[in-house]
Amino acid sequence: MGKESRGEPLRVLQILHTDERGGIETLASAIAAGLAARGVEVDTVFLFSRPDAGFVGKIAGALTMAWRLLRDDHDAIVAYQATASLLVGLCGALRGCRRRIVHQTAVPAATAWPLRLADKIAGSLGLYTANVANTAATRKQFDGYPASYRRRLVLIEHGLVHRAPWRTREETRRLFALPEDAPLLLNVGRMAPQKNQAVVIAALAEVDGAAFVVAGQGSERDAYEAQAERLGVADRLHLLGAVAPAEIANLYAACDAFVFPTVWETFGLAAAEAAMSGIPMAVSDIAVLREVLSATTAPVIFVPPDDLKGWAAAIRQLLATPPPRHVLNAFAQEVATRYSVERMIDSYIELLNDRREP
Repeated sequence: MGKESRGEPLRVLQILHTDERGGIETLASAIAAGLAARGVEVDTVFLFSRPDAGFVGKIAGALTMAWRLLRDDHDAIVAYQATASLLVGLCGALRGCRRRIVHQTAVPAATAWPLRLADKIAGSLGLYTANVANTAATRKQFDGYPASYRRRLVLIEHGLVHRAPWRTREETRRLFALPEDAPLLLNVGRMAPQKNQAVVIAALAEVDGAAFVVAGQGSERDAYEAQAERLGVADRLHLLGAVAPAEIANLYAACDAFVFPTVWETFGLAAAEAAMSGIPMAVSDIAVLREVLSATTAPVIFVPPDDLKGWAAAIRQLLATPPPRHVLNAFAQEVATRYSVERMIDSYIELLNDRREP
């Protein structure tokens, strides 16, 4: 007899690599809150103390977590990134945990080959009881993997919490020291090669007057500042660093367009959030974003990630002739309905209660 049939709450342990306030943490927070509302006890921990822990620090963090998992008594363990997934699969299986759920938050090509190989072996041996992909495009990335790996792949689309802005446009611009009158382009994401904000910085040199706002921290900050200096647009680049999730909604409302030139995604949470906010947007023309942002009428400009001229043209178009408000509102409602948190949590409850088959 399972815990749920005895009226005892299930206990779930979530493991993330670091506390970076990115899309993965947003997803984990939404799952934790949704499960807690259904009576599931959720604990969330971080594998590494900081993103730049270094080789020694990461080895120490992995060993500490492995020891914890071998003695853990949670009913389910959920991992969101490669190293945590391997620890959950191996140590959870050794300990006898029946629910070992991992997420594919990076496409195979973007994962270091030792981790990619280890993940393929672990998944093929059945060390994961469920292996979650959040889009069909991401799941397709594993078509060449062994059948024993693919058998445990589960499609669970993101559920998003729509946060309404609670500051005025003017208040938000003043709070973040942004220009009061200039048209603002917004990007939400880590400053990293994957997110490719450099192409928008380059496009600024071809778009008069507009400023570019990046909400996120990351390794490319110094490189972006140097690039902006070289191009003569440093005064139009605003790097905000990590921004509290509640303030992101205010930034969407305070800016004039959302730009998302990412090279790859498994979902593109920031793009879906921007769509739900009703902001005009240009995004990378990649399969995942075509899937996530598909709609009856999608007021989105798709641009190849590295097409500088294309990004400059898209930005000019968004600022000169944005989609009509009623079209943006209808699109926002369609995306919000498709990616409801309730729908996502239903799927996780089924996994935790062993009612959902891969």
